[in-house]
Amino acid sequence: MAALSDNGDALAPRDRPMTHQTPKAFDFGGEPEPAADPVDRSSVPKALDFGDIDAAAATPQAAAPKALAFDDIAVAPPMPPKAAPKPLFDSEDHPAVRDALATARADYRAMFELAEQRLAALFRRILPVRLALVTNWAEGPLMEQSALLQPVTELVLKFSQMAVPALLEEALDSSRAPTGVLGKLFRRAPSPAQSKAALTSARAQLLQLMTDSEVATRNLEESATTLNLHWAALAVVSKLAEGAADETLLDALVQRRTLIQQAARQAELSILQMGQVRQQAADLIGQVSSFLTVTLPALEMAQAQRGN
Repeated sequence: MAALSDNGDALAPRDRPMTHQTPKAFDFGGEPEPAADPVDRSSVPKALDFGDIDAAAATPQAAAPKALAFDDIAVAPPMPPKAAPKPLFDSEDHPAVRDALATARADYRAMFELAEQRLAALFRRILPVRLALVTNWAEGPLMEQSALLQPVTELVLKFSQMAVPALLEEALDSSRAPTGVLGKLFRRAPSPAQSKAALTSARAQLLQLMTDSEVATRNLEESATTLNLHWAALAVVSKLAEGAADETLLDALVQRRTLIQQAARQAELSILQMGQVRQQAADLIGQVSSFLTVTLPALEMAQAQRGN
């Protein structure tokens, strides 16, 4: 039987009391919900306001930044290829250069005190050590020394060909009276006038040789110094690379050091030889000058007196 209301009308099924369900507090049933009044968001406290999408859309100037928005990021241009590392350092502050300078200071103190900056420049060129650098190390100074040896060789040969000692001996013989019968009959000694011309020319050549040899010796000494610095730099690098596992690199270091050392020794021997030639030339210049200014005038005076 249908349930009746107080006025006798039948109750709808939804209006019937649910005897076996717990009633919901403030349950208004299926009545339509009233439209929500617009809320004045400016009056809402913002102590815990985490932002509002509608408000952000309504006011673009107050929009929060897009922390993780990747859509608008412009595509970056491709990075240029990295340049190959250079075996040069801008200063002596690089650890490898500092270690090399410390080793050079300890092992080659005299050279280090005279040419610290030149050694530092060489260390910046060869470090970090590589096989290609070692095999071509000091190639320029080696070629330069080869060219500088040629003038020295030519000066030594020229000095020998001048034969000044023989000319001087011949001039001195002309000042001596012949001894013995055969000497008086067959000896034809050159006259003092002939010796004077030859010795005067020889003296001028000796003076020019002294000038040329000074330039050649100075150039060769500078070349030898450069070679010794390259050798010392390579010796320091070899010491620092003793623990390297690259046997090819270690062999190249030994071979290049040997080559530079031999070239420097050759330059030193040529300088020594040139020094001996210069000393002999200086002695001969003194002897020739003495003959031309003292001995020859005395002979000419004696001959003049005999003629009278």
